[in-house]
Amino acid sequence: MRRSVMTICGAICVGLGVSAGAMAQEVDSVVKKMRDSNTITMGYRETILPTSYLDDNKKPAGYAVEMCLRIIEEAKKELKLPDLKVNYVPVNIQTRQALVANGTVDIECGGTVNTFARNKQVDFSPVTYVAASQLLVLKSSGISKYEDLDGKVVVVATGGSSEPELKHIMQDKKLNIRVQNVDDHAAALIAVESRRADAYFSDNAAFFSLIKQSKNPDSLTIVGDEYGYSPQGFMVPKNNPAFLWIVNHAMAQMFKSGEAEKIFDKWFGPFGVKVGPKLRAAWETVSYAE
Repeated sequence: MRRSVMTICGAICVGLGVSAGAMAQEVDSVVKKMRDSNTITMGYRETILPTSYLDDNKKPAGYAVEMCLRIIEEAKKELKLPDLKVNYVPVNIQTRQALVANGTVDIECGGTVNTFARNKQVDFSPVTYVAASQLLVLKSSGISKYEDLDGKVVVVATGGSSEPELKHIMQDKKLNIRVQNVDDHAAALIAVESRRADAYFSDNAAFFSLIKQSKNPDSLTIVGDEYGYSPQGFMVPKNNPAFLWIVNHAMAQMFKSGEAEKIFDKWFGPFGVKVGPKLRAAWETVSYAE
């Protein structure tokens, strides 16, 4: 056990530039790339307001982006790379995991639900947001609960975690629902507003930006009991212990200092959303001592 611990610690020390004897050449790929190119590549979403989106100046912005920039500041200090540049790469539901897994993106800052299946290909940061699946519908639809979906058309995003959840609801409640797949949230909004679909089933974190993007936001509402526990985090390439340590440490610092809650309030406060008990508990769980 002691040897295993020393091996792990050695890998982390190497990644942070600390001498570790014969292991000095074993640097994880993300740290090596940052040192060789003096850049870090951040994946961001273009339309998920207030989490990750392009602002009016076409620059990445949002809760997740700001938190990731804090992580990058930590990387600059730990790796002694004060001039480290950020390369921004847009990702979507279909491309985000693959671009992280193949090393194109060093950290994906869009808020992806952490699942065991995804952990086969990528690693995750601590929890940044706790979402749950609900329904986005037109107020005039008459839909207020899952039972109202019987005989209706419901859209889900391809590649997301909501489709298997909807299938569970259909089985549990014995509902006859026609499920249609869409490529992204924007396509789902169009489907609902044009009445090609009766509802969009997705994690409720996505609904803030969709309602704001709508030409008639007052016509939309979020209904249905919150389904499931969907903890979101930032994806990083697998087998990068030094970089993952930097991510975890930077986030723990934000959690303990109250900075994370200030960032959350800045972006979600205008929507009337506060840090909930599940998210606070997740933050406290990883707020380790130095």
